[in-house]
Amino acid sequence: MATPQDVTLKVGEEAKLKGSFAGGWWIVYAGMPSRDSYSVVIRWGSGNQGAAYNLFLPTGMTEFSAGKGRVRVYSVSSHEIRLRYSK
Repeated sequence: MATPQDVTLKVGEEAKLKGSFAGGWWIVYAGMPSRDSYSVVIRWGSGNQGAAYNLFLPTGMTEFSAGKGRVRVYSVSSHEIRLRYSK
């Protein structure tokens, strides 16, 4: 099992998710479109191919799937998000 990865992101920042292969998976914090929800972008890329999807999540939701693992959100504000990714 891979070591969990702790990440703090400000709006617009991204982090590569550890344990990703051949290109990789990234998570981007897209901010809070309302006071009751936040948004993250999961991005994948390899060579000249890539894709991304945007998740809009309620602030009460603290765990979701991303890439090949799980993300646990510890805190979220309109300026930053603190999370842990584990495979």
